[in-house]
This record gives sequence, C-alpha cells and structure tokens, in this order.
Amino acid sequence: MGGIDQSELLDLIYGAAVEPNLWTSVMERYADAIGGEKGWLSLLNLVDGSGGGMISRIDPLETARYETYYANRNPLHHVDNPDQFLKGWAPRILTDEDWMPKAELVATEYYNDFLKPQDIHSCVMVRLARRGTETATINITRSASRGQFSKADLKVAQSLHRHLIRAFELGQKLALDRAMSSGFATVFDESVHGLFLLDADGCVRHLNRVAEQLVAGHKGLRVSGGRLLALEAGAGRTLQALIARAATREADSRTGGSMPLAVTAGAVPLSVTVAPIRLPAATLLGGGPAVIVCVTDTEAGVRLPEQKLRDIFGLTPAEARLALALFEGANLSEAAETLGISRFTAQNHLSRTFEKTGTNRQAVLIKLMMQTVGLQLDFGEDA
Repeated sequence: MGGIDQSELLDLIYGAAVEPNLWTSVMERYADAIGGEKGWLSLLNLVDGSGGGMISRIDPLETARYETYYANRNPLHHVDNPDQFLKGWAPRILTDEDWMPKAELVATEYYNDFLKPQDIHSCVMVRLARRGTETATINITRSASRGQFSKADLKVAQSLHRHLIRAFELGQKLALDRAMSSGFATVFDESVHGLFLLDADGCVRHLNRVAEQLVAGHKGLRVSGGRLLALEAGAGRTLQALIARAATREADSRTGGSMPLAVTAGAVPLSVTVAPIRLPAATLLGGGPAVIVCVTDTEAGVRLPEQKLRDIFGLTPAEARLALALFEGANLSEAAETLGISRFTAQNHLSRTFEKTGTNRQAVLIKLMMQTVGLQLDFGEDA
C-alpha cells in the first residue's frame, strides 16, 4: 500500500466510528494510499446535489461556493430519475469516467469553473451508504498532472472499502446516543416546551419531561407504536402531514410548519411547531436529518412573539414577520408569497436580518430564535 501501514490505517478508520472528527485524517491517509490528494466525505441529495460533509486538504471557502452555486451543477452526483437510479444503487467504487466520459466532464461549467481552479481532474467515488435520495460517499481527487487513477490504485481502494463501510455504519448507530449524552440532552430536557425528537423515519427517539407530562395527561397527544399522534382525528392527520413533510428525504420539500392543538373544549389550544433539524456537527456522520416537534402552552407565556424579535435584535416589523415565517417552516419563496412581497424584497429583509442577528444562514437564525424563548438546543454548525 505504497508504504502505508495498513494496520495503523484500519485503526484510524474504525476510530472514526467513535470520533467522527477523525474522518478528516482517514481521508488524508486513504488518499495517500491510493495516490490521491484531496478528500471530501459528501452527504448529498441525488436530486439537486445539495448537502454537506467533511473535507480534507480542500479550502473551506470552496464548500461555500459549492453550496451556494455548484450544488445543482455537479454532474457527478446529480441524477434525473432518483427512484430508478436507486434501484440499482450499490456501495461500490466508481471513477468519474465510470459515471460519464471525461470529454463530457471537462466541457462542463462545473469542471472548468469549480474543479479545475482547485487542480482537480480525476475522482474516485467510494460509496458508503444511502438513506432515501441522500448518499454518503468519500471522494478522492487528483490533479491532471497525475492522470487518471490506475487499476493498482483502485485495487488498494477496494481492499479498504468494506472497512470504510463498516466504520461508517457503526458511526451512524452511535451518533444519536452521542448526541443525547452530551449537553444537547441537558438543554433538551430542561426546556419549558414539550419537545419530541423524531428520527428521519418519523419515529420518536426522545421526549423531554414536559412532553412526557403532556402524553401522560392526555393533553392532545399520545405516543403509540413509536409514533407521535394527536388524540383528535383531524388534528392527527394535520400533525402527521407536518411530520412527513419535515422528515421527507427530498431536500426541496423538507420544511416544517405549525398548527393549533385543542386540548379541551373552550381552552386555549396548544401551539405545535414541527421543524426539520440536523443533529450536531459531532454526529454529522450519523445524526443528519431529524425532526423536532415543539409543543407550547401559549397561556404560559413562552411564545415567540414578533415584538420580542424586534426588541432583542432591532428588526423592523417586516423583517420580524419574515423571520417568523421561516421559523414556522416556510422557505423564502413561500414566506414572500404569504407576506405578499416579492422574493427579491424577502431576500433583502433576510440579508438585513442576518446582519442584525450576527447570523449567516437560515438554520443558524432559527436556532437563535429558538434560544430567545428558552429552546436553547445546540444543533451545531450543521443545524
């Protein structure tokens, strides 16, 4: 293996299952072993190329460029028919030439404006796992001066493949436990809101003390068969629709929403907010998409009022209304339509809101808004 100590590398690979930050070192050593240079552990949606991951020997600024422009222009990950493609998906190793002819790749905007400036010419794609339309892949690249990966390089890559898959799968199993044993659990459990943490399949994985009291007291909700259900049939259908939308594998459709939940006749209903989240960065390799259901007793004074946002952050009424719409699960276009403004105006409001709150992404803004009412869950930088 080109002078690489295989036993030491295997120790590193399996160590990454327990310490996710080690995946950066794994990619460096793996790249060296197969004659590569840069590494990217990507978690991408096959529909639009969106997602995230971890990088090795890549300028972090390039990930921002990818997310903001090149995600849906990546021909090495985008597929036109995900359902058909996934039927034949298998955790195997491919090169860029297996995916598409090199002549076609080098003619693309993605290659000339994104890959070539980074001195990336050839790529080995080491598939690890998939979840719905999202796939986890280690991408190892090299420059044009080093040519395409050879059969000998790919043979070495293949010899380590099963170990990478096992380590990744183990990391997924440990991820949620790691999150819930950290400060995340403490803040979650001490929140004044009733909080239900659901996995990407919509199953209840954890609920805090307030949520347990709601369920035990038959206050509009129950948990049955691992699912969160509303006692009233109509509300139940609405709740399940919100959860399904937040838990969907399709990135473009993955949004949240809010609904009232009646408890008793004549009483003020509870406020239910369903939001898609991403578990902490420390659990990036296995946490990923999840759903949080926040149940608030509006009579207890723990709402997220527009005036509070204006007072704390100095937002204008229009900026506060837009922030609240995003908090309740709308995307920017939906929020603009609901508020009766153009998307351009909404984008300007959002930009000024970012400046005033010291944030730079919608997920971080929503996390900050949660903190203003005591829902101080630390979802990490990938929230």
